[in-house]
Amino acid sequence: MTIEEALEESCVIADLHGVTKKDALKELVSVLKKANLITNEQEVVDVIFEREKLGSTGIGDGVAIPHGKLKGIRKIICVFGRSLQGVEFDSIDQKPAHIFFLLLAPENSASLHLKMLSRISKLLRDPSFRKRLMELGDAHDIYRSVIEEDRRI
Repeated sequence: MTIEEALEESCVIADLHGVTKKDALKELVSVLKKANLITNEQEVVDVIFEREKLGSTGIGDGVAIPHGKLKGIRKIICVFGRSLQGVEFDSIDQKPAHIFFLLLAPENSASLHLKMLSRISKLLRDPSFRKRLMELGDAHDIYRSVIEEDRRI
């Protein structure tokens, strides 16, 4: 599965306004609701926070990949968010997160879930790509850049 199959352009936020971990996650989840990809925002927030209790999904270098498994969805869905100011996310390097990929997978999709996490993490490993994401102007440009980069890997 590619990122293009999981990420809709309407699910890209060029400037997250949330300044706390909780606010940023709620803002990301609200986009999935607006896109009619989920029905219950609070259920998704709860799933994501349950996963965060196991350890922060802030992987360092300004990146966070919050994720979880959700009943009732048929395929992996995700939302991308960029925070220009940064969000304290309890990241492993103790630095704010600026780039977010929130990923939701069907409850019975362990293998696919792990493959998509790996794919996103590989995509965001490149410092020049992360820098480009931070410099792009709007959600459309960010979406196109993510899709093009994903096609290269």
